Amino acid sequence: MQVTPNCSLSWRAAVIFYLWVCTASLGIALVFVWLGYWPVLPFAGLEMMVLGVALWLSLHRGSYREVISIFPDRIEVARGRTRQRECTVFPLHWARVNLRPTRLASYPSRLVISSHGRSCEIGRCLTESERIGLGRRLDELIGTTAHTPDRWQEVAKPGNAHR
Repeated sequence: MQVTPNCSLSWRAAVIFYLWVCTASLGIALVFVWLGYWPVLPFAGLEMMVLGVALWLSLHRGSYREVISIFPDRIEVARGRTRQRECTVFPLHWARVNLRPTRLASYPSRLVISSHGRSCEIGRCLTESERIGLGRRLDELIGTTAHTPDRWQEVAKPGNAHR
């Protein structure tokens, strides 16, 4: 399963959007400069710089990935942006999936895989309903301590992504 944030804007589309907005904004600012209102130009440049930084941050955050792999003996949770940066492994028969509510109602719950005193939060980028669905699906696939579900092979098949 692969968990990714909902980011439908591609880098190419973002660059096209940014260039179009810059052309329009700076074009209008240049007309005002030609009319003698020169203070418009620095503010227009500052707006475009802030827009560019916001677009970059949004797209950078959208490249985050969590890959949850379930094998007959273990669960692997790999995280990273363009390449895997962190990998946590849990023994399958001892792993537990818990959806932990927070004390504040406005904060999202936390979906955690834990085993032997170690834990790993997953699905931070998901909505509350998606996180609940992912927790249920992982519960089905992992099963209880004394039972290994027959359906764990489904996860190993290519194309079984959460999103």
